[in-house]
Amino acid sequence: MEIRLAHPNEVNAICQIFEEARAFLAQAGSSQWQGVYPNEEDVFEDILSGRGYVAIVEGKVAAYAAVQIGNEPAYNDIYDGKWQHNNFLYTTFHRVAVAGAFRGQQIIQTFLQGLIEGQKGPDFRCDTHEKNVAMQHILEKLGFIYCGKVPIDGERLAYQKIKTKRETSLYQEIAEDDRWMLGRND
Repeated sequence: MEIRLAHPNEVNAICQIFEEARAFLAQAGSSQWQGVYPNEEDVFEDILSGRGYVAIVEGKVAAYAAVQIGNEPAYNDIYDGKWQHNNFLYTTFHRVAVAGAFRGQQIIQTFLQGLIEGQKGPDFRCDTHEKNVAMQHILEKLGFIYCGKVPIDGERLAYQKIKTKRETSLYQEIAEDDRWMLGRND
């Protein structure tokens, strides 16, 4: 799996993943993403802001996530619980989705773990709908702890993970121009 920033020419593939995710969530009885969110405009904004990431498997866009670093105002209003650590700056995952063809193959788990290992900060947060049991299960497998509820699109379950030292990878960004040089023995 290759994990990298999304490119503008991948917007249609990402939006197709969102459509498949909408259908999957609706089938599970969830109202999450049943409106116009997320959409093409959200993806373009993510890409232009440098926060849209994709997982590439077998040459195809298999998964997407927006990685926001900073403070989420709605997360300051957590209720029915509290954050494990109340750091002002943290990394939040939004718009996490996997293509239907790759569902059930632990792509999202591997993708999110790669994003966690590649980020410098130790504090990671994510929210999801109460009926999105699949995402709750993935977050718990990754070591996220349920912390309470946040007022996003009604109410969302809030999760937090504090990264351990062993989760720091040897991750490195490689410029597109330099990719062809990897593995050459000149």
